[in-house]
Amino acid sequence: MRAKLLEATITAISRDGVAGASIEHITQRAGVSRGLVRHYYGTKSNLLAAAFQLLADDYRTMLGMDRADEPQPGEGAASRLRAAILPAFERLEGGPSRQYAWFGFWALARSESELAQINHVLYEEIGRYLGGLIADVAAERGRVVDSAAAGRGLAAMIEGAWVHCIIGAEGVSVGEAKRLCLDYASRLLGLESLDELIDGVEAV
Repeated sequence: MRAKLLEATITAISRDGVAGASIEHITQRAGVSRGLVRHYYGTKSNLLAAAFQLLADDYRTMLGMDRADEPQPGEGAASRLRAAILPAFERLEGGPSRQYAWFGFWALARSESELAQINHVLYEEIGRYLGGLIADVAAERGRVVDSAAAGRGLAAMIEGAWVHCIIGAEGVSVGEAKRLCLDYASRLLGLESLDELIDGVEAV
């Protein structure tokens, strides 16, 4: 029941926006009674926080952060960096669906301190994770980078390109967004843009 409520909350915000994500709409989508929200979460604010935490944890998994200490045999640092960049856009190829929920939660985070904290922690972790991957690639090539700045920059680049894809900005397809981010990562490392990070990614 908890899982159904959380997914229904994400779906309600994705499809109906913040204004449409009422307890009534959420419980109708989940096919449960309003009393279960009080039973499991107490308040709507707690339900929203739990749903946003689920969305944030899904993002961590998508980037491979849950497998950070378990590299695959023969997997190089460049492959791990590439694998952290592309999934954000590959999920969009079938349509944005629940991706729109991020906009609703970001709007709510301006007035809901717990949501703001979840978002802050997530992006601090993402910046450190991407910075660590960039530092690993640099080390393999005998280069030195400011991993903290590089991680924050790449996180911002991925997020910005992702938003452009979501809102349908002219000229930014999913394929182009992938290439832009991989190219940016290559340049952070001082490499030529047509590096193995980019090879095989079509701007479609």
